[in-house]
Amino acid sequence: MKPVYYPAADFGFDRSRVSAAALDVAQGLQDAGYDGYLVGGCVRDLLLGMTPKDFDVTTNATPEQVRKVFRRARIIGRRFRLVHVRYGREVIEVATYRAAPQGAKKNGWLPWNGRGKKSGSGPRTTEDGRLLDDNVYGTLEDDALRRDFTINALYYDPVEEQLVDFLGGVRDIDARCIRLIGKPAERFAEDPVRMLRVLRFKAKLDLEPERGLMKAVHKQRELLAGVPSARLFDEVLKLFHHAHGVASWRELRENGFSAILFPRTEACLEGPDGETMESMIVSALENTDRRISQDKPVIPAYLFAVLLWRPFQDRLGVSGDEIVHNERIWQAGDAVFAEQCRQVAVPRRVSSPAIEIWHMQFNLERRRPKSIEPLLASKRFRAAYDFLALRASIGEVPQETVDWWTRIQDLDADGRRQMVQQMSGGGGNEGGGPKRRRRRPRRRPRGARPAADRGAG
Repeated sequence: MKPVYYPAADFGFDRSRVSAAALDVAQGLQDAGYDGYLVGGCVRDLLLGMTPKDFDVTTNATPEQVRKVFRRARIIGRRFRLVHVRYGREVIEVATYRAAPQGAKKNGWLPWNGRGKKSGSGPRTTEDGRLLDDNVYGTLEDDALRRDFTINALYYDPVEEQLVDFLGGVRDIDARCIRLIGKPAERFAEDPVRMLRVLRFKAKLDLEPERGLMKAVHKQRELLAGVPSARLFDEVLKLFHHAHGVASWRELRENGFSAILFPRTEACLEGPDGETMESMIVSALENTDRRISQDKPVIPAYLFAVLLWRPFQDRLGVSGDEIVHNERIWQAGDAVFAEQCRQVAVPRRVSSPAIEIWHMQFNLERRRPKSIEPLLASKRFRAAYDFLALRASIGEVPQETVDWWTRIQDLDADGRRQMVQQMSGGGGNEGGGPKRRRRRPRRRPRGARPAADRGAG
């Protein structure tokens, strides 16, 4: 299989959008006598006129050889070793060319390029076909064949300023088509996460899957349940934290993947309050997409707080104005996340802040005078406040409560004190409840000695 070389400039490839660090890494590898190409999503995005979020480099140098070329480099990974080359705060990931798993070529096991048939003993896999051996170095051609989609199997040589295409990826980008490399049944069995990538590319890049690909996705989607839950956490963030969260959510729901990734959430969406919950999730994702487009920070805790809010409420079982103790809130939150982690393993650094956001909702609603300043000073206040505003948008919380917190944020200490005193007619209680009467000290009977004097004589 021979590659096709294209002058990058002929396809509107904007070199000025390429990270200077990535160019330096590729150039440094070539100066040291190795190959050095930009590869994958960064090349694809540049051809589509988008600005990549990160840049990957591939080479025929081993990780140890790469580390010798660059002073600020370190080897990471176990299943497949990579090298991270640091340039200030930017990290460029360098991977050695991958080949088919051990024993695959020898036994004619090359289903993804259509040239071989499965025979004899191939690579080690799970019962459903997921690859266990994936840590073999190879050639540039091997590397292209091991990639998942043709649009991700493109290489850019920054020295010659040309594109290297083995599998028609340039043509597919021009046709705005998502084409899998190999047979869908086999490639999805090797790695079921590829089905999520089909949906993500469809949402993010506005590309259409080739004919028959979505049918294969629907047929094999249950394989996703066998993927380690820890791996799916990163995939969920890629779906929702790259400015195409709303489109990704709709793809997940339409294609039956939301029930696999978020079963308790899906059960609530199918319930009587499902339409309101759907509106809440979409509103949150619209806000997240907007913030990311404006280069504003977002946190995974907020995303999971929204997705699991209804399951949390069901677990908590609160009705009306019932006062809920802290321990009960945390127990309910922990139980909801423990159940969610069976599908998507949410790390504690994410679940704990999400439960804090839920916990703060009760205090934000009650507005107890003694809790106002601690709430405003909390590092979770902004996320909890945004969550309160989201709940108000679906009628779950009075808008006046949100407006009160909106105003008090911008005041100085004296102004805040005055707002608190103005609550409930200047009494400073938590708005709406009866004022507590001060208890008068009991009168001492005449002739009785103070307690401090008793027994002193």
